[in-house]
Amino acid sequence: MPAIHRHQFVGEGRFNPETLGQFDEAISNAIADEECQILLLSGEGKNFSQGLDLEYLMASGDKEFTELCMRVLARVLDAPFPVVSLVTGHAFGLGAMIVLASDYSVMRDDRGFFCLPEVDLNMTLTVRMNELVCSKLSPTAIRAALLTGERLTADRALELEVVDAIGTLDTLEELGLQVAAPMMGKNRRSLAGLKRGFNQPIIELIESDEPDGPITAPAFP
Repeated sequence: MPAIHRHQFVGEGRFNPETLGQFDEAISNAIADEECQILLLSGEGKNFSQGLDLEYLMASGDKEFTELCMRVLARVLDAPFPVVSLVTGHAFGLGAMIVLASDYSVMRDDRGFFCLPEVDLNMTLTVRMNELVCSKLSPTAIRAALLTGERLTADRALELEVVDAIGTLDTLEELGLQVAAPMMGKNRRSLAGLKRGFNQPIIELIESDEPDGPITAPAFP
């Protein structure tokens, strides 16, 4: 049996310094285990991850936290093994970004949802988030998910190739292992290098000193 590492986002799966640190540590532990062949990410209950902890952000005024989140996602993008999102429930905002950064994603057929809600929140993406979305979604999927804020059901996410497969909750892990099987067991250094090359534009942007912040439109009369 392959060495499998797992990380579960608990509760609503919202990210603050504590929960982001736990996610980062899970990635580090998987990388440190030379026998690890796959990292499975999942949520709890009806949620996969609802994204940023807005209460924390509003209380702290931490303007650099989203950039820290993206730096953790960069580690997913060039991890030396496949990272699979088992979308057990709602994947909103940063939770949706995790799905996009993963090598494979499988979604629960009755309660999985994928949503980039910024357009309905009168918000725009940050520079780094925008690069990730635009590099991972097709123009058709961008129109549906980003520009209209459509909450994608499992069937719709599969149709738009946002996820690789859908299934019942009790078969989701097995399904994730199946779709990721072709990438498992590869040379870690080679796989990490190839993944970094494929994702080079977004990784270099995340790791750069380029200022991050919401993309703004020109002023309208």
